Amino acid sequence: MTFRNIVFSALVAGLIAGALYGLFQQLKINPIIYAAEVYEVNESNGLAAADLAWAPADRMQRILATLGANILIGMGLSLLLICAMSLHNLKSSKLKVNWKTGIIWGLGLMASMFVAPALLGLQPEIPGTLAQPLQHRQLMWISIAISTAAGLLIIYYARRLVKFAGIIMIVLPHCIVAPAPTAHGYVNSDPAAVAALNELSRQFVIMSSIGMLIFCVLLGSLSGFISTRFVRFD
Repeated sequence: MTFRNIVFSALVAGLIAGALYGLFQQLKINPIIYAAEVYEVNESNGLAAADLAWAPADRMQRILATLGANILIGMGLSLLLICAMSLHNLKSSKLKVNWKTGIIWGLGLMASMFVAPALLGLQPEIPGTLAQPLQHRQLMWISIAISTAAGLLIIYYARRLVKFAGIIMIVLPHCIVAPAPTAHGYVNSDPAAVAALNELSRQFVIMSSIGMLIFCVLLGSLSGFISTRFVRFD
């Protein structure tokens, strides 16, 4: 019964958070992406780049595919959060998690998934940006996110003498992981295009940061509320 409640609750929380973030994305982030794609060119022929892999055929397909991905990510993250929060409420003597303290957990999620990687150059990137290979960036992101999350948990739960290990976990990636370039170039090297893309990139980072903050805080708050109200251990 408990496992079923956790899974069902995670599906609901992920659906709500993912859908609301998807709405924000459609209103504030996607227009920036569409504007950047106007300047996206193919290096070999200078024409608008065509995707080599499968991609949604039109704007509506793109919206639905992105919305579906947001909801699935929200469900997965909510499942992790609710499991951790429920275990906390069951075993820990610290303040129990509710919708208010869940906001703090959401901020921790934001710090691990977005802020810490961004400090090493893994900021959101608009289409047409020249950057490091995707696999390298994914490996960097995973290592930074996991290390940061583990460090935050150690700092919160461990005894005072062990908390220093959590600080090391947070700082470690910044010492051993090579930072990504802080200034990216673009496939389209036309000066007018570069100027426009620089402004679009600035807007994209700001809107993506706001959107991710909304998503993480909402997910943390919903998960905290659910872990208190609907998860029971017999």
